[in-house]
Amino acid sequence: MAPRRALLALPVIAALGLSPAASAQPAPATAPRAAEALPDTADDLPAGAVVANEEIYQIARAGDRVYAYGYFDTVGRYAGPGAALSAADGSPEPSPQIADGQVSVVVGDGAGGWYLGGDFTRIGGQPAGGLAHVLNSGELDTDFLPKTDGLVSAMALVQDTLYVGGSFESIDGTERERLAAVSTDDGAVLPFDAPQPKRVTEMLFSPPADGPARLYVASDGLHALDPATGAAIPGFSATTDTPIHALELGADTLYVGAAAVTALDPETGAKDAGFDTGAPLAVDALRRVHTLLYTEDRLYVGGDRTLIQGQPGRLVAVDPGTGALDPTFDADIPTAGNLPDVPSGVYDLALNGDELWAAGSFRGGLTVVGATTGEPVDIELPSYDLQVNAVEQSGPDVYVGGHFYMTDAVRTSGVAAFDAKTLDPIPGFRADENTWGDLFVGAGAVWVADTNHYGYDPSATAAENGTFFYDWTDDVVALDPDTGARLAERSLRVKNLTGITTIGNRLYVARRLENDHRFPRNRIDVYGPSGTKVDSFLVQRRGYITELSSMGGDLLAAGSFDGRRLLSAVIKIDPTNGKVRPSFDPMINGPVYDLARSGNGMVATGLFKEVWGGYDATWKRPGLERMRANGITDTRFLPKSFEGNRVLLRVQPIGDLLWVDGASRAFLDATTGKPVADPIPGVSPWWVAGVSSDDLAYTSLIYPNLGGRTGFKLAYVAAVS
Repeated sequence: MAPRRALLALPVIAALGLSPAASAQPAPATAPRAAEALPDTADDLPAGAVVANEEIYQIARAGDRVYAYGYFDTVGRYAGPGAALSAADGSPEPSPQIADGQVSVVVGDGAGGWYLGGDFTRIGGQPAGGLAHVLNSGELDTDFLPKTDGLVSAMALVQDTLYVGGSFESIDGTERERLAAVSTDDGAVLPFDAPQPKRVTEMLFSPPADGPARLYVASDGLHALDPATGAAIPGFSATTDTPIHALELGADTLYVGAAAVTALDPETGAKDAGFDTGAPLAVDALRRVHTLLYTEDRLYVGGDRTLIQGQPGRLVAVDPGTGALDPTFDADIPTAGNLPDVPSGVYDLALNGDELWAAGSFRGGLTVVGATTGEPVDIELPSYDLQVNAVEQSGPDVYVGGHFYMTDAVRTSGVAAFDAKTLDPIPGFRADENTWGDLFVGAGAVWVADTNHYGYDPSATAAENGTFFYDWTDDVVALDPDTGARLAERSLRVKNLTGITTIGNRLYVARRLENDHRFPRNRIDVYGPSGTKVDSFLVQRRGYITELSSMGGDLLAAGSFDGRRLLSAVIKIDPTNGKVRPSFDPMINGPVYDLARSGNGMVATGLFKEVWGGYDATWKRPGLERMRANGITDTRFLPKSFEGNRVLLRVQPIGDLLWVDGASRAFLDATTGKPVADPIPGVSPWWVAGVSSDDLAYTSLIYPNLGGRTGFKLAYVAAVS
């Protein structure tokens, strides 16, 4: 958000527009509370929550749409980093929710379930440590939850033993440096002990044939180990590129994927000179072979930008005996990636009959192509926001795991649109440029403008120099409410902007005209639906405007104004000529910083303690006042003093509730002002917003571990009837 230009020495907290004619509101200029005061796991997300990959500051409703504004560039449904899907049609199947982290590797359990490896810390509501077992019923195997102290990036299942490798140094307190074996019965660490000097990136088990069983392990190189003891198999020595991300066995050949694909003798490690895929692409760490899949007549190769016989491709097929490119297979893999500066690569493959499932860092993260020709298969798949690391078939289903945490994500810069009933993101709405300010919906547009200022600069320097207020120029950005495209003809550049609102199809823009620390002159310009200025008038009463709103066909200006009694803090203005309606005077004895519609009246917050009631009567109001449409105090509304500083900067009506924010935060009964319980128990709100009179919507933050990054900010909006 752009910083505020005219400030009081107060915290500035976000708010939102409430309707097509609602007013713009202030947005945060201070850092969020400490992470420990907020939920830190996606287990805390309310049901039906929609999430964004950065802060959401404001939401506003217009008809069947809810619009959100913030720092995000992606919104979607929270998916967690893993899910089971039907192999037949891609529809979701039951599987335990993973709250955080990433899933790096998946292997089938041979009975329709899967073993998962990664760095997640919660699954199915249970504490975890990067290892879990999903049963064929879709339920979590609570008997198998061994905890590692680092990433699990490779696994191999051999009967009742699961070999795991990665960057960990212990499992359940037992020292195992980057490689271990655990029992599939209960996750107990087995005696197998073969420390590795670097992260284990890949593993492959070779059953005994003419020789001993072998466990191939890729770490600082490629090793063949005794799966019972961990000792090195004599006679095996391989020279390969590192890091190795793919191992595959087929036709008495061990295939290795690194910078290129090589074929080795599985007993000796000697390179097969007859297998040649051509000179590899000059590669760096982001241009690698990631996955290999062998069939009798083909070896599928997936990577970032593989070159086979000089032909580029993220997924190609070669002759498993010679390495020659198979020209009849031409896979259609999206070229667009899911992350900036990360190639659009294929990371894992799974074969389901004549269909080849491919997972990776391309847009959507998951696709299915024909195994014979590579043509797209018509399956409706989820679209993930970030990379899918693994896809594994087991029984009738597949499991996908990765670094993603959203499904059906929509890329949009700072402003997003959702269905008001379901909160599903609207895929056709995509803002393509960052805008700064406060969200406002009305007059046929979604507006973003830096409004709602808090008077003059009270610093000693400002007083000494006489610069209580200084000039600036702001953008008033208009976006198409259906597409998110900028409406150039309706967007404005405004000097000393202090507020915007709409009445009907007209936009009203308030401007401060002079440097006066208490009572400057103000002007309101009026713009028609074409973006042309159609009127302009001075506000009859001098003062500073903190917010412009509307009610009953008139304008409302909040702030502090030169009045007949004390200071008028809210005035009603005739939108045709700027004259003040003298019958409307809430008689609040201090500045108002926020003004919001509640039922048939208005609620105001600010820096005041009392409201004058006539006949020398005053009513105590600790920075919070509810008034009827005519400005008269609602005497049923009796809020108590708030803890700490009495200043309230924001009020948000939500159905029968109010949420107030400033030095204190609380939910109140909208009629009486009495405190009420948090309507979503266990969730600490950071910003709160209402989207209708029937629903409650939160916009808040959690700080989960997503893909190994702690302190990751994840904003969400959820509705609770």
